[in-house]
Amino acid sequence: MNEISISLNGQLIQVPVNTSLEAMLEAQAVALDSIALVRGGEVVPKSTWSEVGCQADDVIEIFGVVAGG
Repeated sequence: MNEISISLNGQLIQVPVNTSLEAMLEAQAVALDSIALVRGGEVVPKSTWSEVGCQADDVIEIFGVVAGG
């Protein structure tokens, strides 16, 4: 199986080629509720996570969403 390297919250991980962002998060045991995903400096809408594939050398950051002010 071919794998690619991506940076997830500053940690280099390997994922299979053609892995969606959603599948990558699930494989890393990340709870999908109440998080925001930033890829290459841009927020990725949650509605597209299952369709958008991880790319080699992606830099992905996960942020917890907190209600209130």
